[in-house]
Amino acid sequence: MQPESFKKGDLFEKFVETELFKATVYVLVSRTNNYDQNKVRYAEDTLRPDFKFRCKKTEQEFYVEAKYRSRFKADKKIEVISYGQIERFKVFQKEENIPIFIAIGYGGVPDNPKNVSLIPLDQLSYLELYPTFLKRFNINKGLIASNTLNLQMKQTEEESEKPLENEPAKQETPAKETSITFFKNKKVLAASGIGMILLAFLLFNAYNTSIEETLKQKTTEYYSTLHSGNIDALENFINPRVDKWYSQSELTLEEIKEDTKRYIKKYPATSTAIQWDTFTVTPLNDSYSVTYNMIYKLLKENKGKDIIYHLKIHAVWDKDLKIKSLYEEKI
Repeated sequence: MQPESFKKGDLFEKFVETELFKATVYVLVSRTNNYDQNKVRYAEDTLRPDFKFRCKKTEQEFYVEAKYRSRFKADKKIEVISYGQIERFKVFQKEENIPIFIAIGYGGVPDNPKNVSLIPLDQLSYLELYPTFLKRFNINKGLIASNTLNLQMKQTEEESEKPLENEPAKQETPAKETSITFFKNKKVLAASGIGMILLAFLLFNAYNTSIEETLKQKTTEYYSTLHSGNIDALENFINPRVDKWYSQSELTLEEIKEDTKRYIKKYPATSTAIQWDTFTVTPLNDSYSVTYNMIYKLLKENKGKDIIYHLKIHAVWDKDLKIKSLYEEKI
């Protein structure tokens, strides 16, 4: 027997297909299997978004994942997607170069929800959403105009190779021999100057890329150390004296170690998922300011509900790549 949640999901998917992306404007390229079909034999394509459409006007293909939620939770949020799913969709979007949209129906009934939001995957940074965020992407419950999706007109191979009709023919300009070496030298000097500027720019970018990758690695290792409970190893990541540590100021490494021991004893099971596309490094005089968004979970045992936090982390790493300031804000 099909679970009630899957029945609701099927009804909302039907609404998305027949009301939002009608056959008059969009071609249905593919659709993933439903619950009953996967019970017989699971299809690997089920891991992809529910629909792939092609706009008849632009010939551009795109994916749509349909999600229905009947109500908000007690904390005024709805959970719309899992971390594994959003990360998987990002890979699909990048590898296939096809945009993905999340269609969220909430309130009302699945085949006629009270509200519908259509969110581009690139705009979806959180697993749980507040009403204020959803309203930014609310759409009318009817056929979606293709121009609202900002789909690019697909260019055929013949069109890309076809020369512009009104493009003037290029005329060969006979070379003129001159003996004005002053202007030649001036051009050489200008070219050299541009080359030096370009070289400096490339070196600066290479340095920034290198330090960013190093700090990403250090950040990953720091959280792995925390999750492993290896308190003594924190000295590899934290300065002996820290200016700010969450809500506290002017702490020593030993005080932080003791504080961390108490925290792990109270919350032994946690998980962190850094959203690397938000990772930003800003060089300071003798250190680096680092910010990033993170999904932090307090994992509950015995089938209890995990507590999820969406955080923005602010850290300062010193020249020896040790943390000298760290605090968070909820987003």
